[in-house]
Amino acid sequence: MSSKLRNKVWPFELWLFGIAVAAAVGLPVRAQAIDELPSIQIAYEDRKAKITFFGTLLSAESVNGPWATITDADSPYAVDMAGAHKFYRAGSYGTNSIFSSRSLVALKLAGPLQAHFDMAFAGTPDGIFPPVREKPYFDGTLVMPGLVLPVSLRVRGNSSLQECPFPKLKFKVSQENRPGTPFADAREIKIGTHCAEGGRGSIGRLREQIAAFREVLAYEVLELVDFIAPRVRRVRIEYLDTTPPTNSTTTVGWQLTRDALILEDIEIVAGRLGGRALSETEITELGPGAFDAQLVADMQLLHALLGNWDYSLGSDSRGVWNTEVVELNDGSKLRLVPVAGDFDLASWVTGIARRSAPQDYHPELGEIERETRYELEQIQQRVAPEMYNTARQRFAEKRGIIEAQIALAKIDEQGRANALRHVSAFYEALGTIR
Repeated sequence: MSSKLRNKVWPFELWLFGIAVAAAVGLPVRAQAIDELPSIQIAYEDRKAKITFFGTLLSAESVNGPWATITDADSPYAVDMAGAHKFYRAGSYGTNSIFSSRSLVALKLAGPLQAHFDMAFAGTPDGIFPPVREKPYFDGTLVMPGLVLPVSLRVRGNSSLQECPFPKLKFKVSQENRPGTPFADAREIKIGTHCAEGGRGSIGRLREQIAAFREVLAYEVLELVDFIAPRVRRVRIEYLDTTPPTNSTTTVGWQLTRDALILEDIEIVAGRLGGRALSETEITELGPGAFDAQLVADMQLLHALLGNWDYSLGSDSRGVWNTEVVELNDGSKLRLVPVAGDFDLASWVTGIARRSAPQDYHPELGEIERETRYELEQIQQRVAPEMYNTARQRFAEKRGIIEAQIALAKIDEQGRANALRHVSAFYEALGTIR
């Protein structure tokens, strides 16, 4: 094929430097005309092709397919020219679930955000007279490549509302709007936001966007150790506030883009497993012994690995706290299964361990190492020896895959080093406390 033809843009493919790149293909799904349909461009540098795309990146051996999504592909995506030649294209998300890929995805959310931040007193400490935090649903719009979708939004969070002027969110997609969209199997989704523009909250949160991807990694560890976990994805969200100026005493009409995370609501998790999610009221009524004792011991080790203290499994005066619960049918009986989540206060995310060990407990160790060892020691003393040993075995052979996941994760380098330090501290303590 001549060089002249190779540089010609055809309706469906672009030939350049020996690889084929298919043009953006993907019809808008329930969409109005927008300016961010799937797109793809290619550049060539040092025997590598750099593919810049918007949407989902797919590859195939021929232009006729079959096309496969490239999991974890971030734009720009580098291709070694020495390898086998392939076709590439950017597609809209079509009917694939929003959680079918782990790559970073760009979203837009528009709505009267500031008005509802104000209603929830986001970023206001409780003080002596806690404010009444209203968190009703409100109308918004979600935009993705090839998709404009009406959604219902609301502010969420408990302690985070005291120190996050930009609070956590949740959105729902109605039944009539879900078919044929990436939300067909994920009608209700939580958003973990950046909280604020820097610093640390009075409770201990890391108030910046790097915390979001650190928390995603915590959820990925849950999966690696075979716990029930919500599906999660890294996102970059452009927020557009549409609050009318007369409805707020604060600045309105702002626009900003920040890294965040999305995860499926517990009702979706339960539905995938053929069960149901317990309501908040049902969870508050749970007492000691609600869960399988071995699973409780296993989860306590998990929280020790993550340096997470902001939870309870019903063994203290807080009852079941920061723990979702699903009811599953095992055929002969129903059982309740706790699902861990909300790790934004864990030292895995914040980088700072919350001190609970006595002052004279192994003072030669660093804070994370001290707290991890102390927590494992406390767990060992609380549970039966055979349960502790079984819990240890659950984690014993997982170190390699956890460290591999950390090495590959999209995360800030300080966060990566912090996660590796937690793993090292945990397994050092696990080998010592038997």
